[in-house]
Formats: sequence, C-alpha cells, structure tokens
Amino acid sequence: MITKLPTAFEPRRTALAALLGCLGSTAFAQAQVDAPPPPPVASPPPITQPATPPASPFSIGVSQTLTHESNIFRLSSGEESDWTSTTALNFALDEAFGRQRLRGIGSLQANRYRDHDDLDNTGHQLGLELDWETIGELSGVLGVQSVKRQYQFGLDSASPFQGRNIESTQAANFRAQLGGMGLWSLHAGADSLDRKYSDDTFDKLNRLSQWSSEGGIGYKPSPDLSTMLVLRYTRISRPDTDLVPGDDVARREAELSANWQATGASKLDLRIGRAEEKHSVAEDRSYWTGGIGWDWMPSGKLLLKTQLLRDAEGGSGSVITPDATGAAPARAGDLLRDAFIWTAQWAATSKINLTAGAEYSRRRYSDLIPATTSHVVDRTTALKLGLRYSPQRWLDLGCDIGHEHRETNTVDQTVTRPYDSLVAGCLATLWFRP
Repeated sequence: MITKLPTAFEPRRTALAALLGCLGSTAFAQAQVDAPPPPPVASPPPITQPATPPASPFSIGVSQTLTHESNIFRLSSGEESDWTSTTALNFALDEAFGRQRLRGIGSLQANRYRDHDDLDNTGHQLGLELDWETIGELSGVLGVQSVKRQYQFGLDSASPFQGRNIESTQAANFRAQLGGMGLWSLHAGADSLDRKYSDDTFDKLNRLSQWSSEGGIGYKPSPDLSTMLVLRYTRISRPDTDLVPGDDVARREAELSANWQATGASKLDLRIGRAEEKHSVAEDRSYWTGGIGWDWMPSGKLLLKTQLLRDAEGGSGSVITPDATGAAPARAGDLLRDAFIWTAQWAATSKINLTAGAEYSRRRYSDLIPATTSHVVDRTTALKLGLRYSPQRWLDLGCDIGHEHRETNTVDQTVTRPYDSLVAGCLATLWFRP
C-alpha cells in the first residue's frame, strides 16, 4: 500500500501525477556510458533503470521519477522511510564521423525528499566517450565522466550516517588495441578516479584517489575463441586521519581471460587473476581473483546472464569508519567477496520489456581482530523486477521494485551491520529530437 502524501507535499504530488501520466522519467544519467567504479561496498540493484533514448544523433529529454524507500538510512533498527522525487533534464549524443564515433550523456537533476528535506540536493552525471580508429589496425576508446549525487547511506560505513553528504566523482579512461583481425593483438590502457564528499568528517575517512595502467597481449585462434593476458599496476591514495596515516596501496595484478562463443545463442567468459598489494600502513597481502560468465539467448526475445565472481571488492575503496573507542579503522580493501549474479531481459513485445535480477554476495573482512584468526562475514541478497513500456518512440514509462537483505556473523557492528531495504519507483521520460 502506498502511503498518502501529506498536505505539505500536495503541490509536488499533483505535478508528479501529471508528469507520470503524460511526460516521463528516467535516471538517464546512468545510461550508455559506463559509470565510474562503485563505492567500496556493492550498491543494491538500481531501482530506476534508464530508458534508451530514441535513435538520433542528438536527443533531449525531460524526466520525472518518484521513489519510495522503506529504510533510507539502511539501519538495523529504527528504520525510516521516505519518498524521493527526481526531476531531470537529459541529453544524449551519438554521432559517427569518418572512422570515429562520439557518444555522450548528460543529466541535470533536482532531488527532493518528502520528510527529510535537509537532504534535498541537485546532482548531475556527464559523460563523453570517443570510439576512435586509424587507417591501420589501431583503435580504442577515450572517455571522461563527472558524477555528483547524494551518498548512498550505509554502504561503506558501519556507523550510521544520516546527514546530507554529496559524493563527487571525476573519472577518465583510455584503451588502445593494435591488431585484432589476425591471431595476435596488443592492448594498453589507463584509468583515473578521484572521489570526494561534502561532509568534512566523512571525507577525511573516505576520500579516494587512484590511477592504474595496464598492458596485455591477445591471442585469437578462431573467430569464436579469444584469449588475453593483462598485467596491471594500480596506485591508491587514502587520506590521513586523526588516528592513523592513510594506507596507500600499490597493487600489481596478472589476469588471464578467455571469451568463447560456444553457439550462436551461448557465450562463455572466463577470468583468473593473481594480485599482490604493498601497503604503507596495513600488512601486505596477495590473493586470487576470478570469474565465470554465461550469456544465453534461448530465443530472440530472451537474454539470460549468469556470473560467478571472486574479487577484492572494495580494494580500491575507502576505509571503514573507526569505532567509538578510537581504534584504528579497518580498511574496506581488506575484504574478499564471492558473488553470484543473475539477470534476465525479456522483450515481451516491441513496446514492452521486462527485467529481473538476483544477487547473492558473501564478503569476508580478513584479520580485523589482532592476534586471532577470527573473520567478520556478511551476506547480502538482492532481488529486483522491472517493467518498461514505450507506447511511442518519444515516450518511455516504467516501474521497478527491489529488495535487499544483509546479515552478519557479528553483533557489535563495528565493521558491517545487518539491514533490510525495500525500494519501489515509477518513472516516465519524454524525448525531443531537434
């Protein structure tokens, strides 16, 4: 049952109802261009999946989203719910010129909360990506992105944080490939990311700056099978705190991957890697990573994706907030994650698309209790369903619902905490094409 909005929210409700009925909305800022790496602890599945803009070199859209969340601060007890309204002006660019192709997105957003108006904010997501190619066999991608949004509560801090906290991220990436038409190819790339927060105390613990470079060699013995060996070096800088200096990290990785188009409807992706980390404060460590992915299209309208992962999720992230005793903060990068991710996309008709997803992850925080072999473990399960309806090329409508449940093997909650969160939202988007 949807709670009736109070009188103070009546003007917004009227406007929202009108927009939802005839205009549209989407969190388009997340479309088309890959977002920067996520916060160190995985976010739940997005509730308002972006709609695809009409096929056009340039598109402009206005959007409205209305979302209800049962546990906005992701607390273990004393949960607070709230409605959120997001009004956005969206842009999309997709233009080919010669051998090159330029893609871009832009979204300027006004976010308003019904009960927690101290969290009201404006945000944006801007992205530009160039697919480039020379006369020879040299090609690649160059991209930049800027994101400004409200921090998603409870994802990288055990201590509840309930204030206004704007997360600003700037990222850039570069990829180049020489060859690819024959047996062998050479690959190179670089990435950079800088993330800051508006809350000074939170920023001192969670600010992040990192860059990485990589090089590799590819081997393609057949059109259906390709392999690659990549060596990667990453530098991570973390801020100093009043308790301890920032734990800067130098990471070296070797990764071997293979892609196999088993049949016309089935594709397999395999990956295995070994990483070694040198820490300026914490102990050095090494670990194995890997993953298996399977994409299967049993029909032209249905796509199923399955992934099994093991990674150091959070290794490029921030610290966990120290507890009240002033003990040294535990590093989010010390955790290892095992995850299962499944998604389904079904084009029911040319105008109706359905999506479903399930995710289970188990994270282990290593060596957090000195002189013991104890480990803190949490387990997170997330489920989501989504519906998209495009009655006209210029109009997209949709609704999503998602549930996330986390449980832990500890009760002190100095590192992680259990919670439940149910999020439901509806959106509509109206597109204009000059």
